[in-house]
Amino acid sequence: MLAALLLGYGRAVPLDELVNAVWETDPPATAEKQVRNAVSDLRRSLPFDDTTIVSAVSGYRLDAGAHLDAAAFQQMVERARKDAAESRPSDAVAGFRRALELWRGPALAGLGCPALEPQLAGLGEERLAAFEHCVELELGLGRHRGLTGELAEWANENPLRERLTEQLMLALHRAGAPAQAILAYERAQGALREELGVEPGPGLRRLRARILADDPALVAPESWVPRCDLPRDASYFTGRDAELGRILEAAGDRTGTTMVISALDGMAGVGKTTLAVHAARRLIERFPDAQLFIDLHAHTPGQQPLTPSAALEKLLRALGVANERIPIELEDRAALWRAQLAKRRALIVLDNAVDAAQLRPLLPGAPECLTIVTSRRRLTDLDADPITVDILPAADARELFLRVVGDDRPLAEPAATDDVLQLCGFLPLALRIAAARLRHRPSWTVEHLASRLRDQRHRLTELRTDNRSVATAFTLSYAQLKPDHQGFFRALGLTPGTDIDPTAAGALTEQRPMASEDILEDLVDAHLLEQPGPGRYRFHDLLRTYAARLAADTDGETDRRAALTRLFDHYLLTAATAMDVVAPTERAHRPRLKPPVSQDNHLFTYDRALSWLKAERANLLSVAGHAAVHGWPSHTFHLSATLWRFFHIIGNHNDALILHTQGLAAARRANDLGYQADSLASRGYINWWLGRYQEALADCDEGVRLAVDLRDRRVEGRALHALGLVCTRLGSLEEARTVLWRTLEAGKDTDDPVLEGYALRGIGEVYHHMGRIAESVDAYEQAISVARSIGNTTIEGYSLRGLAEVDSLRGDHDEALTKCLRALELARANRNRNIENRALRTLAEIRRRRGEYDHAFAAYSEALTVAEETANRYEEAHAYNGLAHTHHDRGDFAEARRRWGQAFTLFGKLGVPEQHGVGVQLEALDGKRS
Repeated sequence: MLAALLLGYGRAVPLDELVNAVWETDPPATAEKQVRNAVSDLRRSLPFDDTTIVSAVSGYRLDAGAHLDAAAFQQMVERARKDAAESRPSDAVAGFRRALELWRGPALAGLGCPALEPQLAGLGEERLAAFEHCVELELGLGRHRGLTGELAEWANENPLRERLTEQLMLALHRAGAPAQAILAYERAQGALREELGVEPGPGLRRLRARILADDPALVAPESWVPRCDLPRDASYFTGRDAELGRILEAAGDRTGTTMVISALDGMAGVGKTTLAVHAARRLIERFPDAQLFIDLHAHTPGQQPLTPSAALEKLLRALGVANERIPIELEDRAALWRAQLAKRRALIVLDNAVDAAQLRPLLPGAPECLTIVTSRRRLTDLDADPITVDILPAADARELFLRVVGDDRPLAEPAATDDVLQLCGFLPLALRIAAARLRHRPSWTVEHLASRLRDQRHRLTELRTDNRSVATAFTLSYAQLKPDHQGFFRALGLTPGTDIDPTAAGALTEQRPMASEDILEDLVDAHLLEQPGPGRYRFHDLLRTYAARLAADTDGETDRRAALTRLFDHYLLTAATAMDVVAPTERAHRPRLKPPVSQDNHLFTYDRALSWLKAERANLLSVAGHAAVHGWPSHTFHLSATLWRFFHIIGNHNDALILHTQGLAAARRANDLGYQADSLASRGYINWWLGRYQEALADCDEGVRLAVDLRDRRVEGRALHALGLVCTRLGSLEEARTVLWRTLEAGKDTDDPVLEGYALRGIGEVYHHMGRIAESVDAYEQAISVARSIGNTTIEGYSLRGLAEVDSLRGDHDEALTKCLRALELARANRNRNIENRALRTLAEIRRRRGEYDHAFAAYSEALTVAEETANRYEEAHAYNGLAHTHHDRGDFAEARRRWGQAFTLFGKLGVPEQHGVGVQLEALDGKRS
């Protein structure tokens, strides 16, 4: 009865079937009762808690859960058949074998129950069918030698099973025993005649005839033994989550009909091979038929890149293809390679590739395969998922360094560790080498390692071990370049800037911009340059050091200096052209330079000119600094004299301070008194903006003295104007008025309406502070008239803002608002952050006086943001003061006190008279609180 329930698992076995199973004939009248009693006994005897016998409508059902081997067998067979249908023969064979291992002979052997024989026969047929399917797959995999003995046993036990005999004959024939194959046929023929009186079927007879004829089509396919020759995974593998995720995701998408290729590209030493091997190791179970790795030697010291034909020979041998079967021709080898991998699930790592041409013949055709390619070049011609492997993020770089060092020294010296990471450029190869050196030198500190790496001349020498070197890795990439591209690469190593565009690179190398761009793009594809944005190119720090060293070792001093002179000329002359567009009315205040020959000057608009200056700001500063100390002093002080208004417009005062200090030093080194005076005047302006008033006074006084000695009224006027602004800020109003009138006279004497306009605007502000409102308005209006006559919107914007302030104090808030909004509009149209800052503060004051507190808060907050971004501490303090007034007007005295406290402190640091007024407000607030 238990056997009947087991054979009927998952369904209700009727009561009469159970009775028939127990009593073949003539069951007693109490048979059904006895069956029920037996079921009760069985329930108590079942060995597993999750196994039970459930009463059904007309019988019983056995729920055996996961304990029934017949059910497990059928599920395994179903999965194996699915694997076979989806062209995964190795997986299918493994599944069939696991299912067959559940059998220990015939099902329910020795039971002797005729009523259950049909079900037992059905189960046996399933076993036979599974075995035959498994054998068919194994024969297709070339595993015939291991099957002959097992097949002979099965055929002896099932002599009438013609398919088994066919498989046995085929295995014997392929194993080199055709005579035994014919004997197997004759045994099957005798059994069929004796038992059934029939001859073997047509399939068996055809196979006999083909064996006797030694049909070559019966030759076995190459024996397929799963192979893994992946290198060892790196124990220190760190990070790369995004890149690894893309590879694993691509490997998991097997729905298409095209083989998936993941193409990893990146600069030398960035860890492409390490990532590819790590990903391949993660994917072994998904690609059980083969996991192959081949180094194509694009950049291997002392070796030429493998030809596609040689690479295919190595790959075919790895699959077990005999030498005599490997064709000579490349196309034939590629076809055999694809045929070998047809319907296989194989993972191929093609490492260190030259280009797409080397790779194409090596690509499998089967959609079940995955290929991971690594190359230092971008493989734009390859139909692949491109994954650019970049330097490591700081956190991952630190983790890698810690793992390789293997002790706590990096944790004990975090600042020095960060320096090492920076000096290695976050490049994995450099990090591993540096960490390995530290690991093997327990007496070293991290700071000692960092100090060795800080010497740029010897940094690459430090980054090498016995068998690894950053410089060697770079050399292998450099050697692949064309000779003219090598020279271009070396020239780029001379540049002091942070990045470069095609026009500047063309000036450096005497190339047209389009030709220069082509070479730059090729260097990007070779990962010898990076492209941070369209039309911009830069080195990795270690590659810059390498290129500079190459240039010093390869190119003569004269050639190097000529190249840099061309580059510096380009930057200076293009900057002058751009400033002529940005500030056309101030040409007289800048050096007279010839226009650049490499630039389409007529294409400059205000927006394009200002955008170019912003994009090249860091490079212009770097050029000025390099030129000042390496023998091009005139380029430095000319850049200082050319760019002062640009830095005023964008509000980048700290950079301007550096530039004008460099310009002054260069002019002194060249003993050029005129440009000394000019640089002092420019630096005086900047020190005024930065709130460094004593430094500003010293610069302006010296600038005026030098200009007077030189009788240069133009420079004298500029220095006087800056001096007048400083005196105004410090509250020395009479002195400021006198100085600004001298500025106005200098402007008239030199026929310089720009200087006149600035002087009049400054006089208007002085009269405003003196309370001489009518004279203030007159000066501002004269300044506006001059500005409009020459098209100088900077003077106009400043003066309109001043008039708006006067109107608001007089109570004419509507007129004040109109003028202030116009000043703000002009500032923003010209992207002049200094005028914008002052206009926003004035706008906020007008809004506050009108009772529009929300608008006032917004304008003061925006003014504070601009002041902080441009390092304008004076305007920052005014923004705090205005916010305090607005909070006070709304009754929020606590916040007003906080903001006035900030303003008081900052005005005090600046040493300006506004501190006193804020102090009065704080005292009044304290009086209210008491």
